[in-house]
Amino acid sequence: MNLEPLDRDAIHSGNISQLCEQLATLSASSLNDSEWPSERLDLLEQADVYRWFIPHHLGGLEWESTQIASAYVELASACLTTTFILTQRVAALRRICASDNIPLRDKLLSGILAGNKQATVGISHLTTSRRHLGQPACRAIAKDGGYVVTGQSPWVTGACGATHLVVGAEMPNGQQILFVVASDTAGITIPKGFNLIALTASQTGPVKFENVFIDSSSLLTEPAEQVLTVSGLTSTGSTQTSALALGLATAAVNFIEQESLHRPDLLESVEALNAQQLALKARLLELASGVTTGTNEELRTDMNSFVLRTTQASMAAAKGAGFVEGHPAGRWCCEALFFLVWSCPQAVIQANLCELAGIE
Repeated sequence: MNLEPLDRDAIHSGNISQLCEQLATLSASSLNDSEWPSERLDLLEQADVYRWFIPHHLGGLEWESTQIASAYVELASACLTTTFILTQRVAALRRICASDNIPLRDKLLSGILAGNKQATVGISHLTTSRRHLGQPACRAIAKDGGYVVTGQSPWVTGACGATHLVVGAEMPNGQQILFVVASDTAGITIPKGFNLIALTASQTGPVKFENVFIDSSSLLTEPAEQVLTVSGLTSTGSTQTSALALGLATAAVNFIEQESLHRPDLLESVEALNAQQLALKARLLELASGVTTGTNEELRTDMNSFVLRTTQASMAAAKGAGFVEGHPAGRWCCEALFFLVWSCPQAVIQANLCELAGIE
């Protein structure tokens, strides 16, 4: 498919409408929901999207947090799969930018900015009690100027499309290491991703390590008991997942609004959903900017509720056509379930369960 060259100047200034239009076009034309979305990811490279998240002094654009939150909403409304993969690449990028291992940081950033390197992240097991046969999921033993890593990182998105992996492992003394390793290193196996209810094209699944040697020069920071907190970065609970939920909900609301142009019975619902959408976006931007007393968990709870309701409303508006495979309403309903399980705090799960059970 031939697409118009992207206007980088417009995108750098925050006008990402052309990028979103092209993402939506490629997403709608995809015949295989499990196929790695290489063309869509190439668009992100062409648009210099990764520079949004890199500080000025490291060669990036250093977009404001509110600008990034708004961009995530727009991108997710165009293609949730692509935007989800982006968040995982950005998670790795942020860890690299925050690293005190300057030579490693600069080498990786140089490749990422040049477009010949990409990293994704596999660290969720460090913040959970996931263990295998009484041992950590991913284990490291100090040896000869480095570490030997064995086990697996259970949930990694897009490892098949990454040149490097940001991964964590636990040592026998309880300390953890956070390291970067080339994805084609001997001893690393990247199986095909899980067949998920939705977002299968993100190729999310385990990455396995069998006696993989990690040189000490590949550590992003010194070993620590809770290595993810050393840099001050959090691994979960930020506003980005709420932004993705609002993006998917926006796609559903836009569909219902289009249907209402020739179906007056939908106008009241559209008006109510648009009002809720605007209120939630205002809360999102306030929380992203840090000028609100609300919490991430409160926002995430309400975003989960909204994305579930709006996607199901799009199915109701589409009627029988929405239940036929290939209609976007059916895909949106499945994709909305993602927000009940991905990096979802227990308090949010409990609140959503109470709502679904009709408990006030």
